[in-house]
Amino acid sequence: ISYKYINDANVTENGITYNNGDNGVFLFNGTDDNDGNYNIYYYRGNVDNNNVLFGGFCWKIVRTTSTGGVKIIYNGLPSDGQCTNTTGSATTIGNSMFNTNYNSPADVGYMYGTRFTYSSNSNSTTTYLFGNDVTYSNGTYTLKDTYSGTLSSNYSTIASKYHYTCLNTSGTCSSVYYVTYITSSDMYYLTFTGGDNLDSAKTKMFTNTNDSTIKTTIDTWYIENLTDYTSYLENTIFCNDRSFASGTLGGLLSGKDVNSTSSSYFAGYERVAETYSPSLTCTNQNDRFSLSTSNGGTSGYGNNALTYPVGLLTYDEANLAGANFSNSNINYYLYNNYFSWLGSPRDWYIYFARVGVVDSVGGLYWVGADDANGVRPSVSLQPGTQFSGSGTSSDPYVVN
Repeated sequence: ISYKYINDANVTENGITYNNGDNGVFLFNGTDDNDGNYNIYYYRGNVDNNNVLFGGFCWKIVRTTSTGGVKIIYNGLPSDGQCTNTTGSATTIGNSMFNTNYNSPADVGYMYGTRFTYSSNSNSTTTYLFGNDVTYSNGTYTLKDTYSGTLSSNYSTIASKYHYTCLNTSGTCSSVYYVTYITSSDMYYLTFTGGDNLDSAKTKMFTNTNDSTIKTTIDTWYIENLTDYTSYLENTIFCNDRSFASGTLGGLLSGKDVNSTSSSYFAGYERVAETYSPSLTCTNQNDRFSLSTSNGGTSGYGNNALTYPVGLLTYDEANLAGANFSNSNINYYLYNNYFSWLGSPRDWYIYFARVGVVDSVGGLYWVGADDANGVRPSVSLQPGTQFSGSGTSSDPYVVN
């Protein structure tokens, strides 16, 4: 299996030869979602036999699911029964922000909970006491395993272990501050009160309580256009992987013992940009968006948070299709010469949330959560769906 698109032909990397003729249908042999008994196959590269006409709209087949369905992505309106390979905004349902806010890690969520927002401090020569951990009792935080220093002289030591501070030298406070990014001149932090710490704050931020802006956009479009076709769709997982990358790449948000002065990257970015190991497993059940039981979902299958069986593709799925961080690529079926959202968080960068996109030259990229970009919903057809046609743009598969 070729996981990485490289423009130069016959490039061998880690024993795998990649080439720019990497087109067709491939059997996925990486980690899958393990929800069913079917092999997963995916389209990749410059193909023109994955066109579908469904619900009055054109779609592209992305892959099959382990439960036997076929996941497809929106690709515009048909013309005389044909699905021509259009580009630009015509391949989207319109533009949307991912979230209207960007200044909390919660804002990378397809749904989100409590928004802990950032603050900053530029007193680089002021001595503060920092701690590796905190205790909380009777309204007061107390730093544990402490270190005293300044940003200008000691920021690398602080970043290595000592992420909590009261911004004083006593080590006690009613509000404690967790440093998420630090340099010799500035530190950026989240404020915790009422006994919260890093772990409880992440749980609260990534709880699926509020709909994101883009989820509202997608759900509204679905209500207006596809509710009559819900019976054709399977309940599948749409992953919003909010697990953090490993080691220092995960940054200070990934854990209080991490030694890092960089952004906090999420695991999806690590898989497709660092280790070249795309996965169709969604690490945390909380991030596996699936139908609620009241809307046809199965209890325990995913997070049961969706009202409608629609979502977004991930970094991993776009990577399998032919996109990557190393090169532009206009020779594959997801390319549309337009920035389009994915459902994968990229990182918490200094003080704002960034989420993945396929960019205007067909590569994997990222933008701030409050940016406005194209929306291409994805759904999954039920196993056993009947169709006619050959799948080409002039003779698309037509769901009967």
